[in-house]
Amino acid sequence: MDKGTRIIVSIGSNFNAKENITLAKRKLAFMLGNDTVFTKEMWTDPIGIESEKFINCICFSTTKHTLSQITKAFKQLEKRCERSKKNDLQNRITLDIDILMYGETKLHIDDWNRDYIKTLMNDYDNNKELFIIDKTL
Repeated sequence: MDKGTRIIVSIGSNFNAKENITLAKRKLAFMLGNDTVFTKEMWTDPIGIESEKFINCICFSTTKHTLSQITKAFKQLEKRCERSKKNDLQNRITLDIDILMYGETKLHIDDWNRDYIKTLMNDYDNNKELFIIDKTL
């Protein structure tokens, strides 16, 4: 049975971060389905802006949606968490969802070089058997 296209997604927030990351994980698990897993959450310093620290994590899943469809759905989720130009201009990133990989296509190439992405990816790659779907989401 075709599970769909493999997808790797980074999630970050620096404003109401814990609440927004929790909501995002819940919604992503619902949208993407039963094989969705998340790395640990990691506090990181902001990159390119002056702001509070971010919480970041990575989501691994599959989707039967096109890249365009899934991108649109993620943008709607960001808006639901009050992501707006006004908040962005004030360096309040309520929710940032970036597709790092869709199928075999790497996206957001610069993000792959960020230390927290490398750390979270290595953690997942070295401990896949420990990653289970969080039934509390």
